Amino acid sequence: MSPSTGLPGRIQVSEAVVNITKKSFSFEERGIIPIKGKGEMRTYLLSN
Repeated sequence: MSPSTGLPGRIQVSEAVVNITKKSFSFEERGIIPIKGKGEMRTYLLSN
């Protein structure tokens, strides 16, 4: 089993989710990371 790429207590989302919900939520870019089954993707964390 490979390690998780998420962070404890944080919600990580893809760029597609940010594009759909950016008017309702704030995000901080996490960068490009390897996602199991998807390859490298730009990811974001939901801001508090």
